[in-house]
Amino acid sequence: MFFIRILFYCFLLYSTTDSIQINLHLTDEISNNKSDVAFQYDCLYIFAEIKKESDLHQIISYCLTEWPIKWKIQEPSLNQTFTFVQLSKENITSQQLYHWSAPMDVVERYQLYLDEHLSSMESQLFYNCTLPRFGSLCQYSLDINQPDNSLSLNEIIYDFYQPPYEPTNLTCYIHLECNRGSASMCLDWSEICDGRIDCSNNAMDEENCWELEINECAENEHRCDNGQCISTIFLHNNDKNTFECLDQSDEIYKNRRPVSYRWNGEPTFGNEDVACPSRREYTSTIITSSCMATRKILLVKTIDSDTPKSLSDICWLAFRCIYPITNYFDSACNDLCFGETCKRIMNETCPDLLLMPAGPLVFGHMYVAYEKTPLVIGGMPMLAPHYVCYNDNLCSGFYPNKTLIKFNNITCRRSEDFPFQLENIGRASRLDMYVTSLDRLLNHCNTILYNNSDLCNYSTMYRCMNSSKCISKYRLCDGKNDCDYKDDEHCPIINGTCPTIGSKTLFKCTAEKKCMPLKVIQNGNCDCKDNEYGLCDDEYTTDHYIRKHISFQSICDGFTELIPITIDGRNETDETECEYWQCNNTYTRCDGFWNCFNGADEIDCDSLSLLKCPSYHHICVSPQTYELMCLSIEKANDGNIDCVGATDEPKLCRSKNHQLKYENFYCKNDTIHSCIRSHNLCSSEQQCMHGDDEPICNSTKNKPSLYSICYDIYASIRTDIQNFICQRRSDLYKMHIVHFSVNKLRQSDKQLTIQNQVTRFISIPILRQYNQRCHRGLPLQVWLNNNGNLNTIVCLCPPSFYGNFCQYQNQRVSLTLQFQTFSDSRQTLFALIIALIDDSNERIIHSSQQLTYLYFQHCRVKFNIYLLYSTRPKNSTKNYFIHIDVYEKISFKYRGSLFIPIHFPFLPVHRIALQLNIPRITSTIETCSDKNCNHGRSIKYSNDPKGSSFCQCDREWSGKYCNIPHTCMCSSDSLCIGVLANNRSICVCPLNKWSARCLLQHTICQSGGNRTCLNGGQCVPIDDNMIFNEKFICICPKGFSGKRCEKSDNQIILSFDKDILLPQVILIHFIQVIDNALPQNGSTFKNIPVNQNSVTIRWSRPFHIVFIELFNNNYYLITVQTTYNETMIISKTVHSSDHCKHISEILNETIVNFHLIRRIKYYHLSCEKRSLLLTCFYDNTHFCLCNNFGKHRVANCFEFNPLIKHDCFGQNNCERGAQCLQDKATCPQTSMCVCPKCSYGTRCEFSSNIFDLSLDGILGYHIQPNINIKYQSSVVKFSIVLTTIMFIIGLINGILSLITFINKETQKVGCGLYLLGISIITLLTTIIFALKFSILLITQMTYVTNRSFLNFQCHSIDFLLQICLYMDKWLSACVATERVFNVIRGTSFNKEKSIKMAKYIIIILIIFMIGTTIHNPIHRRLLNDDDNNDEKRIWCIVTYPSSLQSYDTIIHICHFFIPFIINMISAIVIIVMTTRQRRRAENQKSRHPHLLLQQLRHHRHLLIAPILSVFLALPRLIISFVSGCIESTRNPWLYLIGYFVSFIPSMLCLVVFVLPSNLYKKELLASLSKYRKCYKYN
Repeated sequence: MFFIRILFYCFLLYSTTDSIQINLHLTDEISNNKSDVAFQYDCLYIFAEIKKESDLHQIISYCLTEWPIKWKIQEPSLNQTFTFVQLSKENITSQQLYHWSAPMDVVERYQLYLDEHLSSMESQLFYNCTLPRFGSLCQYSLDINQPDNSLSLNEIIYDFYQPPYEPTNLTCYIHLECNRGSASMCLDWSEICDGRIDCSNNAMDEENCWELEINECAENEHRCDNGQCISTIFLHNNDKNTFECLDQSDEIYKNRRPVSYRWNGEPTFGNEDVACPSRREYTSTIITSSCMATRKILLVKTIDSDTPKSLSDICWLAFRCIYPITNYFDSACNDLCFGETCKRIMNETCPDLLLMPAGPLVFGHMYVAYEKTPLVIGGMPMLAPHYVCYNDNLCSGFYPNKTLIKFNNITCRRSEDFPFQLENIGRASRLDMYVTSLDRLLNHCNTILYNNSDLCNYSTMYRCMNSSKCISKYRLCDGKNDCDYKDDEHCPIINGTCPTIGSKTLFKCTAEKKCMPLKVIQNGNCDCKDNEYGLCDDEYTTDHYIRKHISFQSICDGFTELIPITIDGRNETDETECEYWQCNNTYTRCDGFWNCFNGADEIDCDSLSLLKCPSYHHICVSPQTYELMCLSIEKANDGNIDCVGATDEPKLCRSKNHQLKYENFYCKNDTIHSCIRSHNLCSSEQQCMHGDDEPICNSTKNKPSLYSICYDIYASIRTDIQNFICQRRSDLYKMHIVHFSVNKLRQSDKQLTIQNQVTRFISIPILRQYNQRCHRGLPLQVWLNNNGNLNTIVCLCPPSFYGNFCQYQNQRVSLTLQFQTFSDSRQTLFALIIALIDDSNERIIHSSQQLTYLYFQHCRVKFNIYLLYSTRPKNSTKNYFIHIDVYEKISFKYRGSLFIPIHFPFLPVHRIALQLNIPRITSTIETCSDKNCNHGRSIKYSNDPKGSSFCQCDREWSGKYCNIPHTCMCSSDSLCIGVLANNRSICVCPLNKWSARCLLQHTICQSGGNRTCLNGGQCVPIDDNMIFNEKFICICPKGFSGKRCEKSDNQIILSFDKDILLPQVILIHFIQVIDNALPQNGSTFKNIPVNQNSVTIRWSRPFHIVFIELFNNNYYLITVQTTYNETMIISKTVHSSDHCKHISEILNETIVNFHLIRRIKYYHLSCEKRSLLLTCFYDNTHFCLCNNFGKHRVANCFEFNPLIKHDCFGQNNCERGAQCLQDKATCPQTSMCVCPKCSYGTRCEFSSNIFDLSLDGILGYHIQPNINIKYQSSVVKFSIVLTTIMFIIGLINGILSLITFINKETQKVGCGLYLLGISIITLLTTIIFALKFSILLITQMTYVTNRSFLNFQCHSIDFLLQICLYMDKWLSACVATERVFNVIRGTSFNKEKSIKMAKYIIIILIIFMIGTTIHNPIHRRLLNDDDNNDEKRIWCIVTYPSSLQSYDTIIHICHFFIPFIINMISAIVIIVMTTRQRRRAENQKSRHPHLLLQQLRHHRHLLIAPILSVFLALPRLIISFVSGCIESTRNPWLYLIGYFVSFIPSMLCLVVFVLPSNLYKKELLASLSKYRKCYKYN
């Protein structure tokens, strides 16, 4: 035991001095009896491209693709072997074994032994390997040069792949039978469905590719040229490390991988999963779609060496020796060909027609042929072949009536009959010339689809003219002739526009007046001719920006940059109408050029002046003395030449239209060269005709006349005068693009953001010899005995290859994923399990990968994931798909599952690139009843619009229907997701554990007293196999940022004047100014609590200008600073004087309506006239500051587009059609909803239309969460008091009314039943209203999360309250109507019929109320308002589709106005009718008005009810119409009163109906007396 302990200590010492750690994965033996099973063994997991600045994440598994049991490996000696019980006795931990390069399976088994003390595991062995040996039996060592032991394994692998990959033999895709004419030539995966036929056996490589041709993409997807679809987020993202389209068509041409690419680097997506299907490189065409240059070389050598079937070997060799078709010389020619020997051999052994090469050159059916006689007789090597041979079923449209030759079932035609002319391509070989010429001139012979009417009838297909051939419409106008008669390339401009193909409109070339394919844009060549201004339409350069973009910084700077714009018949440029422009400004001052013609902008700029001059003087050379002198600014630009070269009169050497010129030295009276370049003075080039420049040059001796004195080599011998002249730069050296600055920011500000970035380690790679025998794999030595004298070489293959030497190309899924989360989950840690699954009953999980995702860390990261099939080849009868499970890492809460279908099963490599949204925290997990899910539940995929579902199995169950048991190997405290095809469990580990089975403990967050994260940040340990170089992630609290939460955010504390109307949400814009670059705009949103007048904004990024936006384009300037300091606190009270006016409020209407090129020239005038009263203003495209500059006040503007919208990555969570805005397009931190008119709330969840006012919307935001009632706002307290009063009054009214109308005496007519109903309604309304208010108060104060309770009250209370209100109105109308009938009929009024009718009407009304308002509870739902981290609320809202909204409005109007009108009419009819009846009855001759007043007093009990109903309804009606919409909830009094008033009629039944009536009062008093007696008796 002592000896063992010594060994441990020695090993521990050795391990601590060696930094290389190599842990193998998947080392345990797997039973595999099937020949097609393709498991991986003994794998190394390596993080790719660790030394590159990139947002890519890819783990590459280098594995053995055959089980190593065939090797008879001798076990290590006993002194290197330890049992688990021995390790345990020495207190060795699993963490130590891990750091000692033990295989992960061994480490996990040992930890399991320590946890469970299983006696059956005591004898299991750990083999103590001495580096560089590793493995379960110490049997491996990397066959890689490792000179630096300080490097990690990831760095060693990275450096190993830096030399170019130059194999000596081909890698092949062997899962498709392809006849290329030679057994030595094999297919590359990139040549399948590349649009070119390579297999002569029925075009097998393009057999099913029509599915790609007809494929259409979704609206949010980009269609690659090959027909596949990717998320548009990846389009033109300028990432040169990877391409999301296999054919690279997602990037502009200049960012694409060249055809002859010299591979170097690890086998990542960017190297392995990219094709070059165009096959064109500069002026030549190659014979493969692989981007690897070496593959072309190997194929050419194979073509050169393989003898065509119709020729003998000796004939082919003799031909190649005389007429080589490649640039590779065969050494056999030295022995074979001397004199005329080779020609004689050809004459004797070759047929009359030599068809070559062995396989088709292009398109799967085209060859070239030579006649033997001219070759033997001719003295010079022939360039062009005599014949081109082809399949005439696939190729036509040639010159007719020509002699054709049939040879070996193909048609041969003379080259000149096509027409066909071999292109001479520099030093290219004859084979290159063949391929290039055939490819370019006869591209229409590349026929893939013909005689297939079903396919040609698809809407996405185009049938060629006079042909049975059809092509995809996406191939129209692509620059290639696919149809025999070139009709696919006839693309004229029609009515000034180009046609649209699919979703893409062709590019309009104005210079040549034609339409061109979109791929010509930015391809590095000007496919359109230059226009009159020297600009190329399809190549957007800096010149385009300068000549077409109106830049405030270069307006009226003395030089014309803009192309003239015709306005009202006049040509306007940046140098017209400059009368009100201050030419001496921030951007022209001291830039070395006279932007002002009198040079005012360059006065006193040279601190190291050659001559000291007074203020407001220029230095120049006197024409009299040729000495330096001082010239007053008044004499500059006065029309008189006062200086040599007219340096004081710049207009003389500038063009009339202020165009930039090289010439800047004026020669007097020179008719040939009025101006010359000052930098050419004193040289042999042009000089002034009359010698104006000679005195300047004569002073310099011993200078050759060939070069100008201004050359740097003469700096030491130049005079002061010559230095002055040479320092005058030509106007063309003026900075063409000038960017916004704040007082000329120093360079240190520019470097600020760079300093704040986290820098990754960069080391200079040591280029070593790349061991090519494993192709793209890692060479591995296998030691078969302990002595080290018996070994063999094998290869660890990356996912894209397999085989002993990684010589075979693997079928695979290359998945690129980018995730986004909603605002409720941006600080939530997720576990994402991505799995490749088939649709069999076993639902086999072929491969999987697990990611740990945190939005703030990984929102920009593109996760590149290889998913492999467990069988080789994949089963063509099965459908495969990708399944993603989303769990919260900390709580294990299941968020949902995502579904990614895999289309086109015939493709060898599936390239899928998607941006996915992690389901919201409030998203409902939709389940469906599927009785087939035996041990699980059926769940719908959250992202599949088709609503597909799957069975989510319980632990230890798997299969399509969860009916297959398996033993889960995960730890008991982890999630067991399923089982892989290799019988390994998929585990999701708790936060403190890691490894494949979640058996190993994380200790990083427990070390150092949890000081890994600062300022209260939460430390989250990360699995070593998930994120490289990050052992933990810090989830920072609000106000802190950085990798360890070490940075405190800047704080801006704003308070507002009382006269500023505040919205619920303000938008804060931060502008960072960077030298020589466009300003960067960052924005954030902030909720302002309704009971507060101040807000604190936190911002972690640099900024120089801050302004806020209240409502729409209502700006207030907060601060402007020339330098940025971290961790600032800015406090400011926002006054009305900080308001930034729109330009229409400053300038007159005429100027405001000018075109921008004219209007912008008045902006300095805006600041000058308003002096200090104006600090900022804006127009539709600019935001401007007013600054002091010298004695003037000038404008300083930068481009700011308030209309830029970021739409919450396509998933708008705003209500009522509101627009969702984010602070930035990528990785937004905050989002807000811009509400349409009459909507409000943080999610625009409330409507303030006439009848949609809700107590939740009016009062909800005023209720402060977690605050005692005592400290709530006054409006809340007032509402509580008013609700209490109304409840008491309503309760008393309801009870007394019920007592009155429950008596039989009051129910002798139908009116009594109506009034009884009203009494009941009064009580219900009072109770429900009080309940509604109480629930709102409690739920908003305490944040109740019981969704069952909230759902119940949401769907019931408002609905019942609405029914009660409308029932009250209709029953009141019924009372009024019956009284009208009573008055009209008089004594003939039938009371019994009235009672019967009343019962029916009440029932009908109840049904009518429910029927017309039932849509309300149906469309009610709970809304989580948790986007604002400051306050979390749950609202009950109702939203309707537009059609139903109109219906709802009509119903509201009917329920309000019809009873209202009935009451009004009833009151009038009662008065008139009773007056008439009394008049007739008494036959009085008194005046009608007198009688009317008498009847009013007599029947007041009949009139009071309808009149009071009308008057009580009027306040709400007036408030709703007069007040308009709620734009801010900060002043809710008017709407609150209107809401409460609407309940008063329902609570005043006693006042309205009982008290005005003597009968009802009598019954009330009698009832009260009765109840009082009963009470006394009891």
